[in-house]
Amino acid sequence: MAGAASPLSSPALWLCGVLYLSSLQPLRAAPRQEDTLYLWIDAHQARVLIGFEEDILIVSEGKMAPFTHDFRKAQQRMPAIPVNIHAMNFTWQATGRAEYFYEFLSLRSLDKSIMADPTVNIPLLGTVPHKASVVQVGFPCLGKQDGVAAFEVTVIIMNSEGNIILQTPQNAIFFKTCQQAECPGGCRNGGFCNERHVCECPDGFYGPHCEKALCTPHCMNGGLCVMPGLCICPPGFNGINCDKANCTTTCFNGGTCIYPGKCICPAGFEGDQCEISKCHQPCRNGGKCTGKNKCKCSKGYQGDLCSKPVCEPGCGLYGACTEPNKCQCQDGWHGRYCNKRYGANLANALRPTGTKHRQHTPSPKRAEERQTPPESNYIW
Repeated sequence: MAGAASPLSSPALWLCGVLYLSSLQPLRAAPRQEDTLYLWIDAHQARVLIGFEEDILIVSEGKMAPFTHDFRKAQQRMPAIPVNIHAMNFTWQATGRAEYFYEFLSLRSLDKSIMADPTVNIPLLGTVPHKASVVQVGFPCLGKQDGVAAFEVTVIIMNSEGNIILQTPQNAIFFKTCQQAECPGGCRNGGFCNERHVCECPDGFYGPHCEKALCTPHCMNGGLCVMPGLCICPPGFNGINCDKANCTTTCFNGGTCIYPGKCICPAGFEGDQCEISKCHQPCRNGGKCTGKNKCKCSKGYQGDLCSKPVCEPGCGLYGACTEPNKCQCQDGWHGRYCNKRYGANLANALRPTGTKHRQHTPSPKRAEERQTPPESNYIW
């Protein structure tokens, strides 16, 4: 009897998905009964697949493991079975006295020039044994052409009344990578090993083994170019070259969503949705927050919060800058820079024109008259 299996990691899910028997899907909830059915990959085979020894439970008590429920979605991301894996072993067992019957309805290669029909080491129709037994599925590469072969397998399991209780999804297609021996390492993606033992690649592929595909533009965000012009995108991204994020989060203040729930924020903002300003007090007069309590001011303003207007070259000693390049002058002063005094120009204007630039020396008599007030002004 198989030991309990822990939840599978994502790579293990892909590999187990490739192993088509793990794609069995329940048609309807089978009636509960004491006798039941189990199917698993034993620890030795699991080591070949995922690198550590642990039983992988696929069918438990007649029900599929949770990781097989969304097979259609998982199938889109399944890699081809690697070159070094030529067969896979599964273990199954019926417990109690109940009888379960199986039938392989289809074992078919869709690329017979690359791989022959899959094989099994048991009859195509029979009874699930009550003793833990191995079912081996083989992938017979023909060695005539390199490439990836598509194949299908359809198998059903019935109870003693002839009712189908489990079956593989219809039109379930899987893939196996095959290589020729003539070129060291083999030629992939339909490459041909020529007489010089060098891979000749088809259009759209290159590399020593034709293992690299040309994608223009290149695949972004970890996308994988699997065919010319075709990128397989990682979860959270879509688009021809995986340049678009499947975002359900709204990013504020000019933030950009690069992954579901993840925003890249512009300078001066933070938070899951870029909703938090790094400036505890908002920047004024059109200033932009560019860092922690740091504002970039618009033209005409300065200061930590961009609250101080700028007047160039300045307002001098008798004025204050109240708006960009606008000075407010003290009483008695005026002008753009508050450097002109009221009354000075008026005094110059009242002087006679002919004496404006001539030095005038009063006569002694006139000087005496100015110094001596009229008699009528004296009070005795």
